[in-house]
Amino acid sequence: MRFFAPAFLLLLLTGPVALAEDTLSPPHWQSEGVFGSYDKGALQRGFLVYQTVCAACHSMNDLHYRDLTGLGLSTAQVAAIASNVKLSDRAATLDDVFRAPDVNAASFGGAVPPDMSTLVAARAGGTRYIYELLTSYQDAPADVTLLPSHYYNTAYPGLQIAMPPPLKDGAVTYADGTTATTAQEASDVAAFLTWAASPNLDDSKEIGLRAVLFLVFLTIIAIATKRKIWRESL
Repeated sequence: MRFFAPAFLLLLLTGPVALAEDTLSPPHWQSEGVFGSYDKGALQRGFLVYQTVCAACHSMNDLHYRDLTGLGLSTAQVAAIASNVKLSDRAATLDDVFRAPDVNAASFGGAVPPDMSTLVAARAGGTRYIYELLTSYQDAPADVTLLPSHYYNTAYPGLQIAMPPPLKDGAVTYADGTTATTAQEASDVAAFLTWAASPNLDDSKEIGLRAVLFLVFLTIIAIATKRKIWRESL
């Protein structure tokens, strides 16, 4: 589904760019760890992968277009992205939920592809699981008989998945010059889906860090006060 790929690419081309650092050997994400934070460049690239490749089948019903400012885009940029999305009777606005794809369940064996809004939170392994799923398609071994319209994937429970390999080298063109290998696309869209599931992660970690520092400060004050009282009582 390519509702607003041209507009989004133009916005990236006119904004600050930074090449992706090596996050693929081994795979890791800046948001991991206690002090981790989101890599806005990766989030923007991941959004491009989602809307160019994934949005054709997968909805994101928990996100509004205004939420895209969390990727480091300005309100004007996000408004331009939304205006390129055509709803049934008008162009989308900042307050609209992401447009849902027009999918026929019969085309997917009766099962509608899952909504991606909280997919990372719903899967064990989260970000890493998404990455491994997207990069673990292989030819089935000779002794494995695939179910009709299924594909062999070593990261998927049961090893057979109905979703065909969605990514390929050059599936998108990154405006910041990052090479769009399958692994890079998988890493970036995994980062974007992690943000979608927990868009307030940076704020939560900042508040948590401030709370810890405040408690440490109070502990130091309490110890110092206790020692002073003991000294004065001797």
